[in-house]
Formats: sequence, structure tokens, C-alpha cells
Amino acid sequence: MLGARLKALRLRSNQTQQQIAAQLGISRGAYSHFENDRNEPDGTTIVKLAELFHVSTDFLLGRPDQQFQPQSVKAQTVAAHIDEDVTDEQMDDIVSYIEFIKQRHSKRNDVHG
Repeated sequence: MLGARLKALRLRSNQTQQQIAAQLGISRGAYSHFENDRNEPDGTTIVKLAELFHVSTDFLLGRPDQQFQPQSVKAQTVAAHIDEDVTDEQMDDIVSYIEFIKQRHSKRNDVHG
């Protein structure tokens, strides 16, 4: 399970095994063994992988807790398009709009569900 998640996360980030291995300070072969479930990374490496892929260690280890699921690709895209110089007021507006959209879809699902 860990290997499949690592591979999916790596592919989603458009990186090669060599690139990930270099960021971890290990060989490409060692990283390949993680993806192919031949070896398991130690705790320190699991933490590094979680940070690298912006997911929790719980997600990497297959724990089902919903609060530890990785951000969706769409959420990452939205976050990437918010400039660092956005004001607090603008950020509040963005969050309010997101909540509005979520509520609108929730109401639609209640009516059609």
C-alpha cells in the first residue's frame, strides 16, 4: 500500500524516482524499493516523504482518519494561485466564496439527494 501511494504521489508531482531520491538523500534504487514494497522507509524518511508530498504520515501509512487525507489536486491548484501578497481582507473574501460554493452545492444535493 505504501509503495502504491508513493508512486501515485510522485507521478502527481511530475517527478522522477531520481529526483525524489535526491531530495531524500538516498539512491534511486533505495527509493525504487520503497515504491515496489521491497523495503519500508524508516520513520525519519516517512516524515520527509510526507513533507515532500504535502500529505500526512497517517495518509502514507494508510490510516483512514479523514482529517489526514492529502489535499486534492484542485485545492492545491487554488492555493498555488493565491499570491503571497494577498491581503487578509482578500483572503477572507476567498474563504467566504469557497464556503458559499460549498453551501450551494450542499443545498443542491439535499434537494436532489
